[in-house]
Amino acid sequence: MDRVVAFGPLWHRVWSRRRAILALVFPATVIVGIIAFTLPPWYTAKAELLPPTEEESGVGFATLLRGAGLPGINIPGQSTPADVFMVVLGSWRINEQVVNKFGLLKLYKAKYMVDAIDELRHHARFKLTEAGTIQISVEDKSPKRAADMANAYVDFLDKFNREVRMTKGRRTRLFIEGRLTDTKQELAAAEQRLTDYQARHKAVVLSPEVSSAVEQAARLYARRTGLQVRLGVIRSYSHGTEEESQLGEELAQIDRQLRELPETGLELARLVRDVKALEQVLAILTAQYEEARITEARDVVTVEVLDVAKPPEKKSRPHRLTMTAAAFLLSMAMGAGYAMLTKEEQARPVMRAVAAE
Repeated sequence: MDRVVAFGPLWHRVWSRRRAILALVFPATVIVGIIAFTLPPWYTAKAELLPPTEEESGVGFATLLRGAGLPGINIPGQSTPADVFMVVLGSWRINEQVVNKFGLLKLYKAKYMVDAIDELRHHARFKLTEAGTIQISVEDKSPKRAADMANAYVDFLDKFNREVRMTKGRRTRLFIEGRLTDTKQELAAAEQRLTDYQARHKAVVLSPEVSSAVEQAARLYARRTGLQVRLGVIRSYSHGTEEESQLGEELAQIDRQLRELPETGLELARLVRDVKALEQVLAILTAQYEEARITEARDVVTVEVLDVAKPPEKKSRPHRLTMTAAAFLLSMAMGAGYAMLTKEEQARPVMRAVAAE
């Protein structure tokens, strides 16, 4: 037989214990209200960054960071530039700079840096929005300090990016510089061999077919050297990346094309090919060297700010009225439940006696 709940008797039970319920609800609501209105206000300031883009040429920023081995920064294997920015913002390195700048060890009453950084991470949030922008939110008891801290994250991120890109340019420049010196020496030696041969065989000239094959071989050799330089730069930062695999495949394809070229028995053709190939290699390396020098010396803004953090006018917490209302409703529910449970327990002996008769 289904049990039907009669709300009338339940209401009478609650009403009959209204004083006991109010004795619970009133002090609970007052105490929580006093606590809520004595808690210090917290303010949340927000800064927003436009989505970063990967560099169009050279070693990508994410690839560079993964292989740089920087302390406190762990870049995942497959990551976009925005993912890299998120990791850098949450890193120990950036948070330590924020702690030192604003004296958060003293403000948070932390004995150790690790405690201050843990506390800061509870008050700083980084979000990648659906639009691709990066939102930096920092809360503090001072609205001005909250805005300053959010903007400090932006400044430290930009500073970090500049340092890393300058390091990339310096490493690339040094690597290419060595190859450039070797190529100049090889070109000088090849030119000398060609000059000596022409001095001994003044009447020897190349046919148009041989000249065309020499030009094609020279272009392939130059392209292969350029790819080898790029591959060497990437391997100086990291190993096993997707870009490294792509360059390896391109080099293998060029090697196959070189093997398919017709062999020439003319010594002059081989000498001319060596000179032309080294001339093109030298031109490629010179262009890459100048690009690396520009990257090393470049000191431009790397972060595009959509919204600068400003001191908030309204607090973000505590929600005093919500806390007070929740305390009232919760204590009311507990009191009503206790009243109904008490009446039920008191009625059980009577019900047992009636059932026995």
